[in-house]
Amino acid sequence: MDKRKYGYGFYFKCIQSAIEKNMNETLKVFDLTASQEKVLRFLRWTKLERVSQKDIEEFYHISNPTVTGILNRLEQKGYIRRIQSQKDKRVHYIEATQKATEFQKVVNKNVREFESKISGNLTPEEQETLFVLLEKVAKNLIMDKEEEKHG
Repeated sequence: MDKRKYGYGFYFKCIQSAIEKNMNETLKVFDLTASQEKVLRFLRWTKLERVSQKDIEEFYHISNPTVTGILNRLEQKGYIRRIQSQKDKRVHYIEATQKATEFQKVVNKNVREFESKISGNLTPEEQETLFVLLEKVAKNLIMDKEEEKHG
């Protein structure tokens, strides 16, 4: 007989809810939405030399009007600036501003603190085991999704 009161999904949902709540509290302070933060994160992590609106649309599979709205609000709030391409006047490149960099410093600190809470009472060995198991679970779920799409 199973000794566990709840299944895996319950615990994953609890963890995800706590992560979202923590992030939403941070975003609220900066007057940002989760969608806006995703765009700022893309600008931070991308290996692209220059980022266009099209790059963001394709990466997140979001429509042009949706990305336009997100970028307009980020620009109004001072988190990004648009720079017109010299080669094609229809293309605008997106750059993060100093305000976005300051926001990112706070987010990074927040993430480190939150991850410390997650692993607070785990030994280094348990932390490593947790990472290995989470990677396996994520791989299982991603592979299942890929097989459904192709198969």
